[in-house]
Amino acid sequence: MSTPRQRGGRLGGYAEEVAAAMRRRRDVRRPRVRVRVEHGEARVLDERSEAAERLLALARHMLDEPEESARGA
Repeated sequence: MSTPRQRGGRLGGYAEEVAAAMRRRRDVRRPRVRVRVEHGEARVLDERSEAAERLLALARHMLDEPEESARGA
């Protein structure tokens, strides 16, 4: 039996991403860390994880964005 991801293929994956984007629009906007893993699968890291904090700090540094202004302080 195939999984929903296998049945939907690439188009199904895009539909899932669009649906996720629509849900995020309704949610409070806050930084998130999204990475691609095995075979291009997208995964959002837990915002409290050490890896997410390190990657977010690196992204802010690359953009030269002070952390205080990113938090709305």
